[in-house]
Amino acid sequence: MTSPDPASNPLSKLATAGERLGWIFNDRNLFRQAFGEPPPQRAPIDPELRERLTRAERGRVRRILILLGAGVGLAVLIGCCGGILTRDNDGARALVLFMTGLCFLAGTAGAILAGIMPTLARKSISDAEEKAQASCAVEYAAWDSRRSWHDQQQQALVDEMPEWSAATPSPGTRRIDVVGGTTYGWEAVLTVFGGSLLATRGRMVLADFTGEALSGELMQLASTTGRSVREVVLPAQLAEFDLVAGLEPAELVDGLVEAMYGDVPGGGNRAERSQDALLLNQIADILAPSLTMGRLLAAMRVVSGGSSVSPSPANPHSAGFALPTGQIGFVGAELERLAAIKAEEARVRRILAFLHPLASMGSTPATTAPADLTCLVAEHGGGRAQHELLKDLMVQWLSHQVRREAAPIGSLVLLGADEIDHRALERLSTLCERRGIRLVLFFQHLRAETLRTIGGGEVALMRLGNHQEAAQAAEFVGRGHKFVLSRLTRSLGGEETHTVADTVGESETKGGTKGERASRHGLRRYTSTNWSKTRNWSQTESTANGTNWSNAASAERVYEYVLEPRVLQDLPEYAMVLVKNEGQGSVVQAVEVDPAIVTLPRVSMTPLGRQAPPAQWGTITDAPDRSTPGLSAP
Repeated sequence: MTSPDPASNPLSKLATAGERLGWIFNDRNLFRQAFGEPPPQRAPIDPELRERLTRAERGRVRRILILLGAGVGLAVLIGCCGGILTRDNDGARALVLFMTGLCFLAGTAGAILAGIMPTLARKSISDAEEKAQASCAVEYAAWDSRRSWHDQQQQALVDEMPEWSAATPSPGTRRIDVVGGTTYGWEAVLTVFGGSLLATRGRMVLADFTGEALSGELMQLASTTGRSVREVVLPAQLAEFDLVAGLEPAELVDGLVEAMYGDVPGGGNRAERSQDALLLNQIADILAPSLTMGRLLAAMRVVSGGSSVSPSPANPHSAGFALPTGQIGFVGAELERLAAIKAEEARVRRILAFLHPLASMGSTPATTAPADLTCLVAEHGGGRAQHELLKDLMVQWLSHQVRREAAPIGSLVLLGADEIDHRALERLSTLCERRGIRLVLFFQHLRAETLRTIGGGEVALMRLGNHQEAAQAAEFVGRGHKFVLSRLTRSLGGEETHTVADTVGESETKGGTKGERASRHGLRRYTSTNWSKTRNWSQTESTANGTNWSNAASAERVYEYVLEPRVLQDLPEYAMVLVKNEGQGSVVQAVEVDPAIVTLPRVSMTPLGRQAPPAQWGTITDAPDRSTPGLSAP
């Protein structure tokens, strides 16, 4: 069977080798390298020119007056003095007149030159600016040409990069748990991930416990790519599909007992379970190896003593239970052994009532070879007990398919795994891990039973509308720490001291002496008096000013959700958050699962890995205004 051209059927592109849960968007512009060469700048004007203009403008009027006055004054002085001295000499008088005119002209020329010096300085500055502008324009044109070539190279490089890369499970991961989401989201995941699993791992078995038949698009993809497909809807097609075929008697009995007591808290009464298991094992040992559900029900009727079953299938109906014909005939030895079994009639009737909906199982089995894609869909049309029984038998059948070596499967997908006991899922997960089978479990809700199950592999979180489930999912992803500002303290203070001290002091001293001294005229008395007065005054003044200011900040480490619960509640239908464990902690990836992405350009069917842009890379900045090149930096 030839497959159609992928170009005419984009859906077939999904069935290419390499496991893909969806695609990760890659912003190609982050890898666009900016042009590192700065734009040319206009050369600065020589400062000497501006200093010359400043000097020329400073005191211009004063210099004009000085030069003009000096010229006129010298001319007058030379004219007057020379005229007096050269009254009688005509030749000398002419020389004096020439010198007088020359001084006048020199003063006038100097005044004129002093007046036009600022204009000449401005002209020099303008010429220098025009020259620098022209040189900068030439350099800018060359720089702009190099930048344009760089931009073209970067654009060509970016155009070759894929915009969507495949999101794949980590190497060595055997199990994927998809939690939350809607039926449309699950259907998209089945189409994208299921198509890649079919192309990578081969034969797939899918069990749908939701009753929504979400595998329609995946079956269409498998048929389009030339793979065989088989869909079994239970219980509608129960007669064509034998869930107990190939099971050992002990496996069948364990499955039936688990189904009967699985919904009872704590697994029911252990004594009752043991007695039911003992009765069923006795009957199964008698019927082996031709053990079918129809023969088991007929044997239960024989044990109950409520009917007589002949070796030929002439009487398939007994006590209101319709048993299929063609499979219930017993040989004499089997009837004798069955009749010898003593059992409580109430127990037998309870087991018969429980197993009766499966009476037609495998009565007309289809003889089809194992398909590349086998889809088992459990409808909700029957009663609750029948649905639970079918569910548990389907899990038993799946375990048998995993253990089979004749027709091994590559991947096993279970939709609505919430309906399955976590112990059965753990056993199934262990079997798949030992045999290298990819196990994919879809959980509608994140409840206590689901929390006990997920985490055996990588977990993909889709929309979780319930806030409690979203919070539990955020807790499952974990928390990360960061440092945040916790306290900011600012203080401003001042101190001023002013001291004035006045000191006044005064002292007065008086003293004198009396005595006699000899002279020519005899002894004479004398008296001397001395007096002194001291006064001192001082004033001391001291002033001190002080200001203090401080700004202190403190940070503390806080733990916050890596993924906020509100994000999970607002996820689009075709969005998924993939939580991968890669040694150093959880790696969270945003994944798109819309199958239509495969029709977009620049889509890679393989992962790109981590390609963080270098620190020196970034978005190309805008060029400066080309109308005034070189005047400003971009």
